[in-house]
Amino acid sequence: MRSMRTVLIAFFAATTAIGTAAADQTDVRLDDLFEELRTGDGVSAEATVERIQEIWRDSQSDTVDLLYNRAEAAITAENTDLAAALLDHAIGLAPSFAQAYALRGAVRLKLDDQSGSIADFTRAIELEPRQFEAAIALAEFALAGGDKRGAYSLFQRALEWNPHEPHARNRAKMLRDQLNGQEI
Repeated sequence: MRSMRTVLIAFFAATTAIGTAAADQTDVRLDDLFEELRTGDGVSAEATVERIQEIWRDSQSDTVDLLYNRAEAAITAENTDLAAALLDHAIGLAPSFAQAYALRGAVRLKLDDQSGSIADFTRAIELEPRQFEAAIALAEFALAGGDKRGAYSLFQRALEWNPHEPHARNRAKMLRDQLNGQEI
């Protein structure tokens, strides 16, 4: 069985893509995209998630976007220390940029900074409650800590916003089966 750290790193590697963006987490287009994601048949879910992530990746600041994009490039080059430093600067300049917290949470996970990672994923959700990737990461932390009910709740929260996310669906089903007969 893969460790929680390995699962989370693989998840964030698969969901963090480099690309151009058009706005931040407050963009009104997100409401329609999330409605499309929640009510759609799943065929176009991946494309909708990509559009959501593009919007999330835009801080509304050219400087912060440059730092964020360089952090993504540093992650791709496996230079996590540089990525962490760049994201620290991005967050310092734009403390309401939820996606920078989510990405720094993933970077901190790679750096074995579990408490920093949890703090960043939590902050990302505080700033953008629909941040299903951060909810999944926190669910994995809860599960690793033995909190099956908490993990189930967080997976359900992620699925509320992205019901097509296979990792969250599989983990929620596994936990539902394990908790069957117990109060959730």
